[in-house]
Amino acid sequence: MASSLSFLLEHLLAVRRRTPHTRPYTIGPDNVCSLSAQEPIGPETAGLLQRANSDTDLVTSESRSSLTASTYQVTLGHSHLVISWDIKEEVDATDWIGLYHIDETCVANVWESKNRGVNGTQRGQIVWRLEPGPYFMEPETKICFKYYHGISGALRATTPCITVKNPAVRGEGQVEEQSEYEHCRKLVSFTLSDFRAVNLKKGMFFNPDPYLKMSIQPGKRSGLPKFTHHGQERRSSIISNTINPVWHGEKYTFVALITDVLEIEVKDKFAKSRPIIKRFLGQLIIPIRRLLERPAAE
Repeated sequence: MASSLSFLLEHLLAVRRRTPHTRPYTIGPDNVCSLSAQEPIGPETAGLLQRANSDTDLVTSESRSSLTASTYQVTLGHSHLVISWDIKEEVDATDWIGLYHIDETCVANVWESKNRGVNGTQRGQIVWRLEPGPYFMEPETKICFKYYHGISGALRATTPCITVKNPAVRGEGQVEEQSEYEHCRKLVSFTLSDFRAVNLKKGMFFNPDPYLKMSIQPGKRSGLPKFTHHGQERRSSIISNTINPVWHGEKYTFVALITDVLEIEVKDKFAKSRPIIKRFLGQLIIPIRRLLERPAAE
């Protein structure tokens, strides 16, 4: 009996010595996107990702979160989509689903989003109606939907590519019109910094405490409806007791269409010892097109 047990132990040790304890961990598109939602990962850092060291790191199709659509060929005005999710990781009532161009990699450049109906259940579905607009100005547009965790911002799942057909765009005889509006449907991301104002209006007994309120609004002449990115708002810090404030080093990032405008308001926020009111000091409205062309002109 003892000799049999000794032989069995020696056999197990020999098997363990022949079996490696680590294996390469393959990072697929879903894995990279999930990590980049928290911290961008470039080619130079992708190779530094830790490797798996146990069989628990294996991901099977049954254990991976999924996001699917009822159809992957949609014609505007004739059908709608049912987006279904099956999330294996943690979910929350603040989770949301975004509509993106198939080639979009920036989470901020969302065309449309919904969180009402995405109620924190690990399985569910929501009806999504696609409307004609600046995003579908070509005969065919490739899109996808992405499911994001509301608390961590992590990407949970992405649908396969969905082709949206716009019968109003025939492709022939409208080439010039398409080229004119081609980039009008695309969201652009830009960052502004180092604002200043000069000779603001003084109060009766004291200088103002100015701050900036900035927002993206649809251009009045664009003829386009209001979209989800409209109404983005940023506020600067308060500069105390001055009529010539400078917001040095403060950076603000926006997402907008080329036809949108940036509204900048200068307001006076009184100190706590004064009445809590906000006084309007001035306004500037800048077309996004002109704002993006200005650096090139200089």
